[in-house]
Amino acid sequence: MFPETMQWRKRKRILLIIIALCVWLVWYVKFDGHHAVFKAQEVSSNFWGVTFSKKYAQELGLDWREAYIATIDDLGVKNIRLPVYWDDIEPQPGLFDFSEYEWMLKEGEARDVKFIVNIGRRLPRWPECHQPAWTGVLPEAHVDARHLVAAQTAFEFFREFDSIQYWQLENEYFFPWFGLCPEANPDLLQQEISYVRERDSRPIILTDSGELNSWRKAARYSDILGVTMYRVVWSNYFGYTRYPWPAALYRVKAAFADKDHSRMIVAELQAEPWPSHFQSVTAITPNEAAKSFSLRQFETNAEIARRTGFRQAYFWGVEWWYWMLKQGDSSMWEKAREIFKTGS
Repeated sequence: MFPETMQWRKRKRILLIIIALCVWLVWYVKFDGHHAVFKAQEVSSNFWGVTFSKKYAQELGLDWREAYIATIDDLGVKNIRLPVYWDDIEPQPGLFDFSEYEWMLKEGEARDVKFIVNIGRRLPRWPECHQPAWTGVLPEAHVDARHLVAAQTAFEFFREFDSIQYWQLENEYFFPWFGLCPEANPDLLQQEISYVRERDSRPIILTDSGELNSWRKAARYSDILGVTMYRVVWSNYFGYTRYPWPAALYRVKAAFADKDHSRMIVAELQAEPWPSHFQSVTAITPNEAAKSFSLRQFETNAEIARRTGFRQAYFWGVEWWYWMLKQGDSSMWEKAREIFKTGS
């Protein structure tokens, strides 16, 4: 009887420890903010940039030209990642129109802005793949062929711009769990890369999920690797969840992917809410928005990106900051302006 009692007590202690660990883990990823103090004085030179999506600005009901110029002139942004959407530039088979993107590049060049031009089929913003509607009647092999022609045509048009520092081909190409896209085709990607590399010496960027992939495959194909950095996300299964990863984890993953910090960028740094149930950011209340993004979270995300020691970090959400400004809430826009004054 005595040994059984001792055994039961031991099991109970183990069970209590397991329960305590589970409670701590839930608190750690669900409720602890993992906030950090932003050390503005330690931001390296030329560190910050933004991704500007013409398509997303339009989805928010903005005048995208007005938002773009405000991003450059009012915020003082000097580095822009610019996705060039296939369905924008080839609305009809074989009929290309680059005029709107040419306008953005020329306006940026006049203000000493440097660009990452992102071409391909899989590009930033939902649904991730942005092929023209007319491709819907084509077999997938034919879509691949048209995709390659479009990417090459875009490259040939934009290669004359000296303000382009890097080419980004596709976006999170080897991350299959997000977006309405076909399975990755490494041979097709290699054709895109080879075409650009044989004709231009500027570095090629590929991107990957910072939190949910190993980076190794994307790293093998790229000169510079760009990764996402999200701190608060939402899913059907877990609701709002916080990624508590320290900057050191990103440095370790970079080493594992055989990329020096000078050949790494944070290509997509969370700076807008992640609404629940896939709502638009325009449809949620301020309280709902604050569950995944706030002014304090803005500073935290900036600080974690700074601590990685990577080459640059590009904020994700400038269109939303401007939308908020137009709604009468200038807080995010003012915070962004404050951050962009650092590291200039």
